Amino acid sequence: MNLTVIVIHNKKGQKQMTRVLGFIFLLYPFLILAQTAFEFAMQKRHLDKHYLIEYRQNNIVKITQRESGKFKYVNISDLGTKFDKITDDQVFDLINEDTTQYNWKYQRRSYIPVSSIYGYPLVIGDFNHNGKTDFAGSYINGPGLSKSAIVELYEDTTYTVKIYTDSVENTLSETDVDKDGLTEINFRRNQWFDNYECTNPDSFPDSLMFSHRMWEWSASVSGETFKDLDRDGITDVLYTGDDTLQPWGQKVYVAEYDTILKHFVQKFRYAPPEWNLYLFSTGDFDEDGFQEFVTGTIHGDVYVWENTGNDSYQFVFGDTISAPNAYLTCATNDIDQNGRPEFFVGGSAYYYGIPASRVYWFEADGNNHYRKRWSIFLLGTDVLGNTVLYNHDVDKDKKDELVFCFSYVVVILKWNRAGYFDLFYLDWWENWDQEIQCVNVHTIFNDQMPSLFVGIRDYLKTLETKSIYYSPGFHTSIIDPSDNKIRDFILYQNYPNPFNSSTTIKFQMKTSSFVNLVLHDITGKEVIRLIDNGKYYPGEHSISWDGRDQTGKEVSTGIYYYSLQSGSFRETRKLVLLR
Repeated sequence: MNLTVIVIHNKKGQKQMTRVLGFIFLLYPFLILAQTAFEFAMQKRHLDKHYLIEYRQNNIVKITQRESGKFKYVNISDLGTKFDKITDDQVFDLINEDTTQYNWKYQRRSYIPVSSIYGYPLVIGDFNHNGKTDFAGSYINGPGLSKSAIVELYEDTTYTVKIYTDSVENTLSETDVDKDGLTEINFRRNQWFDNYECTNPDSFPDSLMFSHRMWEWSASVSGETFKDLDRDGITDVLYTGDDTLQPWGQKVYVAEYDTILKHFVQKFRYAPPEWNLYLFSTGDFDEDGFQEFVTGTIHGDVYVWENTGNDSYQFVFGDTISAPNAYLTCATNDIDQNGRPEFFVGGSAYYYGIPASRVYWFEADGNNHYRKRWSIFLLGTDVLGNTVLYNHDVDKDKKDELVFCFSYVVVILKWNRAGYFDLFYLDWWENWDQEIQCVNVHTIFNDQMPSLFVGIRDYLKTLETKSIYYSPGFHTSIIDPSDNKIRDFILYQNYPNPFNSSTTIKFQMKTSSFVNLVLHDITGKEVIRLIDNGKYYPGEHSISWDGRDQTGKEVSTGIYYYSLQSGSFRETRKLVLLR
């Protein structure tokens, strides 16, 4: 049997997307080596022109942005041989998904000449209090030092630009650390961040107040998070960096604004066992009145620290996930409405040369203890470039969605009342000479729904940053398909899953209807038809499967898919059989 691969080109020859038919590639454990996939991706995306690549031991590479010096370590091992052990609750094949069914949700409107970079979101607000929306980000227009700028956007899509000429390269956060009511923006400048404040309420932040040095050694700082972590009314900043003290390697720091010295002072330093860290999530996840912060590592470690008092923090929980490069993380606001907030940690890797991401949902099951509540697997994401996860309420239903930013694809997942994620939005970028840098969701011009902002970096035009913004084309009332009265059934996850001898599949009918329930293997071949055009009445129903095909023969260990179809609606879920 041959692996079937189709490469699609658009009219301009810009978009090249490898579409893999089904999951046939799972059967070929040695099809593409990690090194081959890595080198192909580097050449295809021109990353070797803009990034310095250093090979380290055990399939670890260091990727350094040539202009800024910012770097991260990436594990490029191929995990294809472990793919058959996947037991994720949901799998999304982004490569073969038809993106045209999502195009109506956002319509491209215009662009602004700033973007954040390296996954940091744009800082958005009304900085000069004139009723207009302002965007602070990186402003790159040709070779030379990176700059930052503020763009003020008007309803006719025109804008004005204020450029900062002090070599500040990226925006981090809006604050008011001295509590004087004047807006501040914190800009990244190499190992420093600079705090600029408005000189008066109707000006942009234009006065440098102080600078804070985040590292003193040959490391790269990341994860800068401005928040009152110990709830003493004073702003803290959480980040990773390095210093000249033992042990070597990146460490976790918390600094707090000193109201007397008028700058930040380091309060906490911790050297974790694995020092390749990147981003943080924060929140009171076990709801004990003390905030936690969470991060993931290059090897899939998950670390949780908790505030234990004024300027005091303690490592309280550790776990691992089955994904390297665990740099995807965000916190959400109880999206399943069970009374407990969540945090997500995920990582990206190659599977037979194809990039994919696995993300885990964590939830507290006791004080300072967390369990994996759910997992999702997204096929066709990214490993080398930007891999960032944000939390945004894209439809104003007061529940966060998961918004993924990969170098060439934007993905939004929405948790529905039926108890699983819907693929709410998917967009593959059309130009391989541009790389997505960040994604923001923000309401402008008194619109009913938030707009989508996709920040990019254009490498073909001698380096240029801009953010494309899209107007929403949907309303809250039509977002959640599980709430749509047209759909007349709910399909639940089978239990147990994985299973050995027998599993039960439940579904709920809202109206009387004829249904089909069919199982397929990973190649798409029908295994058994559990329900063949049977009539079912309103209520909950269940049917068991004993792991046999239509002829009564036992099927082998592996991943299978069961689909329930009623009228014009069909829903598919995954199950795993382990002999």
